[in-house]
Parts: sequence; C-alpha cells; structure tokens
Amino acid sequence: MSELRKLIKRMGVWRKYIFLLLLRSPFDAFRTRLSANLMKSVFLCLETKLSGALFKLCIIYGLLCAVLFVYNGIIWTRYAAFSAKAEIELQKKMFGKMLSLPLKRIDHHFSGEWITRLNSDIQAAFTMMNGPLNIPHLAVAIINILLSCLLMLKSSVLFLAITWMFAIPQIVMNDKIVLKAIPKLKEASQNTMAENTSAIKPLLTDADTILLYDAKELMMANCAKTSKRLMKINMKMHIRKAVGDAGMRLFGIGGYLVILLTGYRLIYDGTMAFSDIVYCFQVRGSILSGIFMLISCINNLKANSVCIKRINDTLEE
Repeated sequence: MSELRKLIKRMGVWRKYIFLLLLRSPFDAFRTRLSANLMKSVFLCLETKLSGALFKLCIIYGLLCAVLFVYNGIIWTRYAAFSAKAEIELQKKMFGKMLSLPLKRIDHHFSGEWITRLNSDIQAAFTMMNGPLNIPHLAVAIINILLSCLLMLKSSVLFLAITWMFAIPQIVMNDKIVLKAIPKLKEASQNTMAENTSAIKPLLTDADTILLYDAKELMMANCAKTSKRLMKINMKMHIRKAVGDAGMRLFGIGGYLVILLTGYRLIYDGTMAFSDIVYCFQVRGSILSGIFMLISCINNLKANSVCIKRINDTLEE
C-alpha cells in the first residue's frame, strides 16, 4: 500500500482518488441494509397476515434500490473517466523516463523487461487502483463488514459470534497459505515473463538470421523452457488461491448449517420470530461476502504490489 500511495502522490491525483473512493464505498453497506430490512418486513407482513401492505412495501424498497443504483452508476462513470486519464498520463511519464535513461542502464536489463514494465506493470497498477476486487472493493468490503456486524449485534449476539467463529479460521488459513507466498511467486512470474518476451522477440525480428545459422531448434527450445517455467510459477499461484477459496466455501457452509440449526431451536422455543431469523441470515450473508471480498482484494493487492514497486523503481532512477 505504501508503494501505491507513493505512486499516486507522484502522479498528483491523491486527493481526487481518495474523494472518489469515499463516494463509492457506502454502496454495498446501504444495499445490505435495504435488502435485510426488506426481507424482514416481507416475512413480518406474512406472519401478521398484513399481506395487503406487501405491494406498498415493494414499491418503496424498489424506488430506494433504483436511487441507490443510479448513484452507484454515476460514481463509477466518474471513476472510470478518472482512471483512463490517469493511466494515459502514467504511460507517458514511464515512456519519457525510459527514453531519458542512459544506454548502459537500458542494456542492463532484457528488452522484454522494459516492455513488461511499460505494459504489464502499468496495467497491474491500474487494476490495483480501479479493477474488480482491488482497492475500491477493499474499502467497500471494510465498510460493509463493519455495518453488517453492527446490524447483527443489534439483532442477535449469538449469531454474530457463530459467524465470526467460522470466519476467523478462513482469514488465518488464507494468510498462511496464500498471502505469504503470492508476492514472491508474482515477482518470479514477472521476471520469467520478461525472459520469455526476450526469448520470443528474436524469432519475430531476426527470423532470417536464425534460419541462416540453423538456430531455429535452439531458439525454440529456449522459448519452450521459459514458457514452461512461467506456466509452473503461475500454476503454483492458482493452486494456492484455489485451496484458499475451497477453505472459504467449506467454513462458510459449516457456519450456515450451525446458524440454521440454532435458528430452528430459537423459533421452536419462541425466542425469535422467523422474520428475525431471515434478517440475521441476510446480514450474515453480507458479512461473509464482505470477508470473501476482503480476502480476495488482499490477495490481489499482494500480487500487484510487486508491479507497483517496479514502476516506482523505474521512475526514481
């Protein structure tokens, strides 16, 4: 995060970026509140046999949801325009910096590495700033989790405790399996991609010379070697992420079953109404979706932080 903050400040868009981020953040939290209250109100009307009020209820909540989605669309339109403009400016700044470097510094790295820094690294940087499951959704997830916990705390402390009893192991497992390994694997992937690009480039630009010296098999073997190494590194990242996702689903289903059985007992004893149980399920789903989103965002930020560091290193040379 410190590398991203340094990059955004260097681009001179820090305040505008934070402002747009804050405008976008409350959307999921408000949507959670609306959907939970709607479900609770609907089942309450059915329990009390006030079915005539359902039509009016649906109209009111439908209008509120429409206003919320229009607001979200306007903010994302502004956000997308800001991101596109900032990406163009960063590409110009990076290209100008590369042109100003001495030839000795340029020759110190593979040509493929410079191409990777100019294209893949900048794309990763802006994916981190505005892509799905990155910085914008990280802020959304944090606010959504906090509001959902407050709503469930007001409704049922027991259900909140059960939710976090299954959520904490998910976070710990993700930290052990994914977060600690992803940055190193991502850095190795970027370096191998640069080598692979450098190995492929002569096949396109110097094909006649390669055929003249009968070096086709040697060059193809070198390309295959770097491609295979890149594939293995990427597979390691995908496997770790898949194991983390499987663990999240497993703990999520376990928590759902425990709350379902507990809710059945509370309804049977007359402690809680069915509408209150439905409300808690809605809020619990919001907490879990926020946690899943938070974990995915942290994983992606860890992976893309390597690219941000390479951009900052280039601009500081």
